[in-house]
Amino acid sequence: MQQGYLVAAEDGKRLPIVGTLVIGRGDEADIYLDDNAVSRRHVEVQARDNGYYWRDLGSTNGTLLNQRSMREGRLRQGDLLQIGNTEFRFDLEELADANDADTNSGALFQETLLDAAGREQPAPPPSKTAILLNAVYRVVNTIAANYEPCDLLDQILETMNGAIDAHRGAVFLANSDYELLPCPECDRVHSIQSGVLQPAEHGSIHISQSIARRVLEHGESVLYQVPTESEDDAAVSESILSLKLRSVLCVPLRAKTDILGILYFDTDRPGHVYTEEDRLLVSAVGNSAGLALENARMHLHMLEKQRIEQDIATAWSIQEGFLVKDWPEDDPRFEVYGATRPAKTVGGDFYDFVRPDLDCIGLLIGDVSGKGVPASLMMAQLVAEFRLLARELPYPSAVLSELNDRLVARAQRGMFCTLCYLRLDLTTGHLLCANAGHHAVMRFSQGLAEPLFHASGIPAGVMADQRWMDEENQLHVGDVLLMFTDGITEARKPTDSPDAAPQEYGEVSLEAAGLAWGNVPLQIMLDGMLDDVQAFTAPQHPHDDCTALAVRYRGNR
Repeated sequence: MQQGYLVAAEDGKRLPIVGTLVIGRGDEADIYLDDNAVSRRHVEVQARDNGYYWRDLGSTNGTLLNQRSMREGRLRQGDLLQIGNTEFRFDLEELADANDADTNSGALFQETLLDAAGREQPAPPPSKTAILLNAVYRVVNTIAANYEPCDLLDQILETMNGAIDAHRGAVFLANSDYELLPCPECDRVHSIQSGVLQPAEHGSIHISQSIARRVLEHGESVLYQVPTESEDDAAVSESILSLKLRSVLCVPLRAKTDILGILYFDTDRPGHVYTEEDRLLVSAVGNSAGLALENARMHLHMLEKQRIEQDIATAWSIQEGFLVKDWPEDDPRFEVYGATRPAKTVGGDFYDFVRPDLDCIGLLIGDVSGKGVPASLMMAQLVAEFRLLARELPYPSAVLSELNDRLVARAQRGMFCTLCYLRLDLTTGHLLCANAGHHAVMRFSQGLAEPLFHASGIPAGVMADQRWMDEENQLHVGDVLLMFTDGITEARKPTDSPDAAPQEYGEVSLEAAGLAWGNVPLQIMLDGMLDDVQAFTAPQHPHDDCTALAVRYRGNR
């Protein structure tokens, strides 16, 4: 028996290949490489019954085998595998007890027999039980190191094929209606025939449906041997007769609380039947395989969750980088402040502040459709373009029209954006505003709240050549304008019953909060309002970003 090793070129360290090894830069890698050119899960190396194989796991920078860029293949003595800046040499070494290994048909259990005098004795030929136990051990060993569903199912079939002398076998997954399904990862049925793996299209493999359904419904292992011609064959099902099967073996793939599918073997060879020992072995493997599949799914779900969390962190980093942090405090004519609290699934809320000249300020608030990095990238580009246009174009409607045309020209996947942009003349308190599908602006004046500047058109990015109206109004000394996104007004209070209609925070609550905090600095006002929204949805968090932008006019002093 031969053992494969990866030998590091840098220090000569020999790493035995047992089961499946993942090489990469992630915490889950079996061989960790501290190299930015290496992906988190870069390469997988497997020990199989017929040799050692490697496969690139979709890495960013690829993998070299003997200085050639390749995706996968079988490893041979002396092959050089380069991953990033690290090179491994593949070595095969004969195990010391090679003869014993041959005698025991590749058994993974190492054993030594001694007589009364302590002399080593030759091992007897392996029994059927020993072969079956060895097969179970190999499968469990494979399961323990494999979180790739497709590879896992193929290796189970290959191991079972040798252990029970299988003619034909397949793995089918199933839904709650007992419908047989292909592998969700590759959309194929993992199957083997006469020792050769043969991934098949769903529906192209014909099996005994009656036996498969019985296993799924009752969770029992079935060994079916077709009666001989001298026996009564009246009870033989039509599906078995039509397929001319001689023996069928079918067991459930058991997870902790459910049956995920079946492990199925049959044969139409005359005189070839599966035995009770075969059933016991395949049943044991079916239980282990079901748990392994469930673990693999949980592992993939965990990786996907980590990817989403990283996506959210990246989106928020982009978003935060473009939001104003240093608010002007040196002009006594006005006070301005904005704040946002992102939800767990970061959306596209944003705001911006510009000063086209010393006597004029501009405030923009918007909400890009969608979530995550795409929404944040669109927001970043919108803010960059807005800052240029706001200095060139004097009318808010003209700025929105230009932003709309640029959005439509590069729009992907139906993304659009609500926008509201207002300009305030600091010398007169005169307001000019255009609103593209966004919430109205709320004014707090002398203890009263009223909405201003309702949307005069659809959101930007939906259709080209759209136009919006500029509306005018007048601010008085002490007036506060509040711009906000729907994450605030649509924040929902948890309900005791799933059938109860959700209660939203709404504009009435927002008006009350604004009036309650109306005479304090704007930073305290907005923080208090957002705290009130959080208290409303507690113990949950608001399901969408909560963003607000406010300005207080102090007059031309």
